[in-house]
Amino acid sequence: MARRLRGGLIAGGGALVAFVLAGHRSLPNWRGMGNTLDSALPWIGFAVPLLALAALARWSRLALAGVVIPAVTWVMIFGPAFVRTAQTGPRDLRVVHQNVNFANGDLARTARALRATGADILVAAEVPDDPVLMNGTVHPAFAGPIDPGYRYRFPDNPGVAVWSRYPFEGRPRPVPGVERSRHAIIRTPRGEVSLYAVHLASFRPDQPSVIAHRNAEVEALARAVQADRSARVIVVGDLNTAGTDRELGRLTETLSPVSEKAGTGLQFTWPAVLPVVRLDHVLTRGFTAVDSRVLPMTVSDHRAILADLRVSAAGGDSPNR
Repeated sequence: MARRLRGGLIAGGGALVAFVLAGHRSLPNWRGMGNTLDSALPWIGFAVPLLALAALARWSRLALAGVVIPAVTWVMIFGPAFVRTAQTGPRDLRVVHQNVNFANGDLARTARALRATGADILVAAEVPDDPVLMNGTVHPAFAGPIDPGYRYRFPDNPGVAVWSRYPFEGRPRPVPGVERSRHAIIRTPRGEVSLYAVHLASFRPDQPSVIAHRNAEVEALARAVQADRSARVIVVGDLNTAGTDRELGRLTETLSPVSEKAGTGLQFTWPAVLPVVRLDHVLTRGFTAVDSRVLPMTVSDHRAILADLRVSAAGGDSPNR
C-alpha cells in the first residue's frame, strides 16, 4: 500500500508537470507570475529526470506513468525545434538584430561582427549616443565600422537604430504606445516592406509594474501591426518577451516567428554567456523563413540574431494561432 501511495505521488507530480507544460497559458497571470512561468517553460522539463530518479527508487507502473507523461509532453512541445527540415532556395532579404548594450566596452568589435553578417537590414537596440553631441546620434565607435556598407540609416529613438541597403519611404515614425520604436517603409527590389524596429520595456519578474508596462507595449505593437495592411511586414528587435510567453501570442496572431519556422533548437539569446531564454525576435508576414540563427557572442549581454527571408507570393509561413 505504501509503495502504491508513493507511486501515486510521483504520478501526480508528473501529471502536474504535464499540465503546466501544456496548459500554462490558461493559468492566472496574477502580478505577472503567469508571464514568468511562461518564460521558464522549457526548463520545467528538468522535473522529468528528478521524477525518473524518484521512480527508480519507488518502482511501480504509476511511478513510470509519472515520468513518461511529462516527458512526452515536453518532447511534443519542444522536440520539433530540434528536427526542423532546412529550407532550400535563395533568400531575398537578410535581417540581423543585436541588443548592443549601453555598457558595451568594445563597440567597434560588436559593429564589425554585425557588418560581417552581410545584413540587408540591420537593427540595433541600446545603441550608445555620441558622447560629445548627446543628441541621439549613434556613437561613432559603433557607427564608424557599419556606415560605409549602408546608404540609408535612421538614428536611435532612444537606443534603436536601423541601417538598410534600401531606401526608406518617407520619414520613420515611432509606434504609438511603444517608447523605443520606429516604423518605416523600406523599398526593396522585391517590393515595399513595412518594418517595425522595437525595443520593448524590460521584463523583471520581481517588479509586476514593469511587467505590466511591457505587456502594454506588446499590446500597442500588436494593434499597430493588425492595422497595417502591408503585404510584407517585419517586426524585429529586443521584445523582452520569451517565445513561450503568452503575450507573444498577441503578435503571432498575425505574424510568424522566424525562429519557429527555420533553424535548429530553441535559439536562446540572453544572457549571452549562457543563454536561457530568447528575448530577441524576428516576426514576419508575407515571407517564408529560409534560415534563423543565433550568432556567436561578442561583448553585449545579448547574442545577435539573423533571419534569412524569401518573399512568398502565397503569403509566407502561416502564423501560429
